[in-house]
Amino acid sequence: MSEKWLVEIIGGGLIGTSIALKIATIGGKVRIKDANPAHERVANELIGEALLPSDVEPSLVVVAVPVDTSPTVICRALMSNPSATVIDIGSIKTKVLLDVKTLWREKSPERPLSNFLPTHPMAGRELAGPDGARSDLFEGRAWAITPHDEVDSDVLALGQNLVGELGATPYLLSPEEHDRQVAMTSHLPQLLASALAGVLDEPLDLAGAGLRDMTRLASSDPAMWQPIFEANQNELTLLLSKVNESINQLVNQHFNRDAVLSFMTQGARGAARVPGKHGGVPRNYGTLSVVIPDAPGALARLFNHCADAKINIEDLRIEHSPGQETGLISLSVKPGDLSTLNNYLSTQGWHSTVLNKGN
Repeated sequence: MSEKWLVEIIGGGLIGTSIALKIATIGGKVRIKDANPAHERVANELIGEALLPSDVEPSLVVVAVPVDTSPTVICRALMSNPSATVIDIGSIKTKVLLDVKTLWREKSPERPLSNFLPTHPMAGRELAGPDGARSDLFEGRAWAITPHDEVDSDVLALGQNLVGELGATPYLLSPEEHDRQVAMTSHLPQLLASALAGVLDEPLDLAGAGLRDMTRLASSDPAMWQPIFEANQNELTLLLSKVNESINQLVNQHFNRDAVLSFMTQGARGAARVPGKHGGVPRNYGTLSVVIPDAPGALARLFNHCADAKINIEDLRIEHSPGQETGLISLSVKPGDLSTLNNYLSTQGWHSTVLNKGN
């Protein structure tokens, strides 16, 4: 048994179970507790042989519950596991930390919060519950760590080490800065996706990839998001006011040329600021569109040919309308590889077109 990672996770949802699955792959032992018996059973079954026995004390406790209940659960975990490090993974830091400190002073006024470290992985899926969990969910993702003034340096180091072993990149920042950033990068996109999907009505026969991309988040769990929005409402209100002002200005000017150009130019500037692959500097890749038949094995055959050409696919998008026998897949590659890939795929019988040469 690995003495390094003896982990108890409180909350067997998507994030908690994904952490557990990754812990199992790096030689640790882990168990999950959940108020939902079905979630707890399924999550622990997924862990398999890496299940931490019930009589073994954890060295690390991960609190992976909704933000409205996390302060109470965090304090309970600290009381029950005085020698263990306790971290949370909630998407709100300022209010949760304030509530934890308030509750902790009532329960244990003489004991500092030295072994509690707030964190937040910037990863997720529209699927909720343990069934959607994946051990590679955090690969290449950002993971915020928001230390407070009482946390022990060894606890902070352990948290950074854990994040690295889970495949993510740790970012140290204050709770306030965290909440400001996630309002813009996570909470606002969720709200806008739900707003867009909420006005859709059938028929939607002409729906394409753009609409599917923009409404994907609308399938997320409302019960999970409500307390997040409420806890971060101050930051969200500021952002929504800016969105409303921008849209109202466009409407008030009757979508005239200057208004539309200004609106879309500002949007393009913002899109250019979004980090690229693995959170790095955005790259302007070349794009190749390939006609692909709607048949078993077609996608695998295309990828194999890309591998044969020794071209790395940086990103991709698939467009397919119901009833069509073919679809389109857009492959993003480095600009210098674009011509090589296009020529090679042509020799293999694929119908491909260069959409964007990049830089």
